[in-house]
Amino acid sequence: MTTTSALTADQLRPALARHVRRTFGPDRVRDLHDRFATENIVVLRQFCPPELTEAIAAEARSIAERNGTPHDLVFAITDSTPRRMTTVGQPVIRDEGPLIHAFYFNPDMLDIASDIVGERVHVCPYAGEHYVISVLDRTGDTHGWHWDDYTYGIILVLEAPPYTDGGFVQAAPGTSWDKQNPDVYGALLRSQVRSYALEPGDAYLIKTNTTMHRVHPIRGDGRRMIVNMTLASTADLSRPLTHETNDVLFGGTTDPRRAK
Repeated sequence: MTTTSALTADQLRPALARHVRRTFGPDRVRDLHDRFATENIVVLRQFCPPELTEAIAAEARSIAERNGTPHDLVFAITDSTPRRMTTVGQPVIRDEGPLIHAFYFNPDMLDIASDIVGERVHVCPYAGEHYVISVLDRTGDTHGWHWDDYTYGIILVLEAPPYTDGGFVQAAPGTSWDKQNPDVYGALLRSQVRSYALEPGDAYLIKTNTTMHRVHPIRGDGRRMIVNMTLASTADLSRPLTHETNDVLFGGTTDPRRAK
């Protein structure tokens, strides 16, 4: 089953390419590259133009309403930080989200991400981390402090509350994840935490394996919906990696509909 949209996947590709060429010229990309080298995270303002953002958001919203799984968990592997959110994993999105799928596999997205981080990035070799949807829409909802297994992530923001309602991103660069002895507070003490407010259509690119990050808890009527997409470095392609938190939160490569 797929959701209906006035925009097709075939139309998304050239539309995004035109927008990226028009709005991310060499000077802007150079500035983003320099900032990423310092902060290990950059916000790509209006990375997705309004008409594409609206179409992808409608698709994601429909998928989440029909297939979302609520979670209220803590993960010992990240020092017992919380995950309070509703999620949809890759297998469902692959079948029902042609726009999200096309966005992730778009060469223009991969090219600009490569230019900004300063090395070639690749589609993640583990399908379960290609793309996932998360929704935070209840007071206290949060994606608590964590790292990721693969080197990079690009997150497309489809809905975002004003920063006064939380939902903004916080990042602590230059930190590392010891899965046997995770130390979130130590990482906070050793790093400078930066915060980034976001709007629909923005994306942010982050070096996720050495930048501890979280989404500040929602309060009031705030609502945040994103598509998180994992990108691999060349080194990642030959490293043995595990996917513990992804598989619990998003189901990995298991399709929950097959279990019903």
